[in-house]
Amino acid sequence: RDLSDAIGKGPQFLKNFLDGGTTWNDNYETDDGDFNLYDDTAIIREVYESSAKNVIFTTPDGGTSAHYPQYFSNFYRGDQECPLGVIECCYTASRSDTPLQGNSEMCALDMTGAAKSNHIKMQSYTFYDTQPSNEMYCTGFAYEKGSVEDVVKYNTLFHLAMKENLHDKGLVRNIPGAPLCGCVEQMPIVENADCVKPNVDFTTDNNGDTEVNISWDSCGTDLYSYYEGLAGRSDIDKYFVRSKIVGKDQCAAAAAEFMNDMMLVPKE
Repeated sequence: RDLSDAIGKGPQFLKNFLDGGTTWNDNYETDDGDFNLYDDTAIIREVYESSAKNVIFTTPDGGTSAHYPQYFSNFYRGDQECPLGVIECCYTASRSDTPLQGNSEMCALDMTGAAKSNHIKMQSYTFYDTQPSNEMYCTGFAYEKGSVEDVVKYNTLFHLAMKENLHDKGLVRNIPGAPLCGCVEQMPIVENADCVKPNVDFTTDNNGDTEVNISWDSCGTDLYSYYEGLAGRSDIDKYFVRSKIVGKDQCAAAAAEFMNDMMLVPKE
């Protein structure tokens, strides 16, 4: 089932949410009780209980491909869907009463890859202040091409981006210039990201009908370490993912290397 159709709010809403906009990211509860997060996200609870755990979601489209190929650009690099097999979400604020608990630093960002999210047509990039710690919260998931985890990746995206992070934790708002969620290739260079993984069971009844049951757990390690353990991913794949999730205390060096690649060096 198309993820966009499953949510039922239209492809434009879902695309804008995944880019960091819409009422889900922007509205905060007022003193009068308007924009209550629990009420605003009621559809997420409904979808989670009715289909997210037992119906396989396909690439979000909502009928857009007939007029706007790859409308959900967050999940494409060229003609492939997230070829490195990593989807990541990064947050900078919280709608809940609990302040955002950061787990990473922003290092740098080449905004060109996310042009259909940030709407900047020219080549552009950002060098972040790498000194303050815990500026944001990043999390994601990884999979091998053709694996069961690949098949259910949009169920995992729904669980991660909408159920766990928005509905349960109130996490909102993207890093400026980057999507809220997308292929790791489009996301900023960051220090760290948490990791979730799906558990997928298939059962067949006496009539031969197959059902799927999906649940999710922490990977038990960070996102890059989990990716490093995927036997089906090449050393080149792992090199590129490491260049995007650089590890603790490596942000300043990674940002300087990024700027050097842009032929820019600090002024003495």
